[in-house]
Amino acid sequence: MKPRVSVVLLLGLTLLIFGLSVTGDGYPDLTGESLVVYIVFHEEEGRRLLDLFHEKTNVNYTYLRMPSGEVVTRVIKEASHPRADIILGGPADAHQFLANRGLLEKYAPPAAAVIPEKFKSPDRCWTGIYLGPIAIAINENRWKKEFSGKGIKKPDNFKALLNPAFKNEIIMPDPKTSGTAYTLLASLIQLWGEEEACTYFEKLNHNVGQYVKSGFTVAQKTATGEYLIGLNFIHDQLLMKKFGFNLSSVVPEGAGWEIGCVSMIKNGPNSKAARAFLDFMTDKEAGRLHTNLTERISTRYDVPIPLATRPLAEIPINMDYDFYLAAKLKTEYLKVWEERIVRRNR
Repeated sequence: MKPRVSVVLLLGLTLLIFGLSVTGDGYPDLTGESLVVYIVFHEEEGRRLLDLFHEKTNVNYTYLRMPSGEVVTRVIKEASHPRADIILGGPADAHQFLANRGLLEKYAPPAAAVIPEKFKSPDRCWTGIYLGPIAIAINENRWKKEFSGKGIKKPDNFKALLNPAFKNEIIMPDPKTSGTAYTLLASLIQLWGEEEACTYFEKLNHNVGQYVKSGFTVAQKTATGEYLIGLNFIHDQLLMKKFGFNLSSVVPEGAGWEIGCVSMIKNGPNSKAARAFLDFMTDKEAGRLHTNLTERISTRYDVPIPLATRPLAEIPINMDYDFYLAAKLKTEYLKVWEERIVRRNR
């Protein structure tokens, strides 16, 4: 009988010949290599994901947490000498804004094959890993104590937020720094037209007590009762509710929504580790961990939807919201915000 060479032995010989090394999960052994990540969502969630990636690859990692607007500014400033490899999180328009300037590397992670095409950049400059709509959060403890006996209806649409009873009681992020707020701004401009949307934000400004850098701060300050009403992505609100805070959430008709993405910065210092991280972040295991940590809807069909939310198709969002148009007109939209909202109210 002729001796048979096992598949395992053949694989081992192949790896030896080509000088490759992989871990038990099929990821490359990145011992001695590094990865630098700009995290747009919550620091603890990013760290947990990076810890798992480290367990699988032995890579060393560092990260810096910033709102998406600051990440975009930093990547543009560092274009001639990139200091980071990955942008983790943030709406698709922010990633596309950088892609339009040639600052993102094209890469199609094999694991992302199960993710619908509409949640991925056509040229694979970014890959969507989660979804989420803009929502109105209400601190139920304060509502019951201060507003329930006044005959005021809880706001369930954007126009209802203009009620004078809510003066200084609303908190929202700043579109100049926050992808959450830019999604709100761009989506309402697309939904209503520039003039109506700007008139709306001018009126809403009278009720806004504070503009903050990031969307998650909105959820925190509404959850603790510092503000009665918050405007941000619903998953941040659901996370606060999961932590025990008495919040209610409603997605207004025609709300904007995000495809939260991961992308690789062009000419980053650690391209091998960056590609491996994109493979990892688009895989099922990372998708499940991310959803468990954040209450976000995964773009993967095989990751269960959080119990506290619904499939995107059942939420009354504006399905025609155009991320690519929002990216293309971002400079123009932010200029309108500066001239119509910021300067007029100084």
